[in-house]
Amino acid sequence: MTGLRRGELCGLRWRDLELDLAALTVRRQRVVEDSTSRVREKTHNGTRSLVLDPATLAVLTDVRPRSGRVLASGFMFTGRQGRPLRPDNVTHRFKQLAVAAGVRPLGPHQTRHLVASNLLDLGYGIAEVAERLGHDPATLMRYDSRVNAGRRRQAADDLAGSSPRLRRDRRGAERGMKTTIRALVERLRMQCGRSNTNGT
Repeated sequence: MTGLRRGELCGLRWRDLELDLAALTVRRQRVVEDSTSRVREKTHNGTRSLVLDPATLAVLTDVRPRSGRVLASGFMFTGRQGRPLRPDNVTHRFKQLAVAAGVRPLGPHQTRHLVASNLLDLGYGIAEVAERLGHDPATLMRYDSRVNAGRRRQAADDLAGSSPRLRRDRRGAERGMKTTIRALVERLRMQCGRSNTNGT
């Protein structure tokens, strides 16, 4: 529901969650160095705050450690030893769970695309969606904006309905169709009437 990058999820700490505001502040992400596979923490140039939906907030509230039980690291998502999760391990496990659920092996990044597409389909603007994902609007347009078939059809119908000329042409076509149908019905009535007078 947040559209966070996997590294941002791995970098979340419990102090980033503000329960009273139902908000999550994204300040950092954990990234894997390609050459050494070492994980380093990267601080964002600017932080962003996400308002959480009630279901997500309830889950985080439920699993949040009570005071005095917060692990020394303070990370929100950790492994069995209490250390923060590696982003590449998250992707691997995510794919395993997808296969176990009977769907194609999706990675966490595909859920990010899904969040973007769903928000755009719901009518939210590029700037609103880009802000939630921590994206540049141009990047969002290039990689995450996919219009589904239903929205394409709706756009065509809405456009036709918004144009005075198209509305006029459509009304004219509908009147012409009604006139044609009435003429056909009248002709059938006349033919049926003649058939009845002939005794057939």
